[in-house]
Amino acid sequence: MTEPASFSSAATIDSPCLGVCIIDARIAACYGCFRTIAEISAWPTATQTEKRAIVTAMEERRRAAIPPKD
Repeated sequence: MTEPASFSSAATIDSPCLGVCIIDARIAACYGCFRTIAEISAWPTATQTEKRAIVTAMEERRRAAIPPKD
């Protein structure tokens, strides 16, 4: 997996899509990027503030779904 997106208030946030577009019913999100269908659909027209919120939410989903390595 890639490193989580980092951003400043002036940065343009690129799509976190990894090209692994499989919706995982257990987490109700994409197996690749951990965005929900609603977040994926909203991304192209989302403001930078909305994109930051999406990235934060997907990172939380990723941490919850993937146990840390020892």
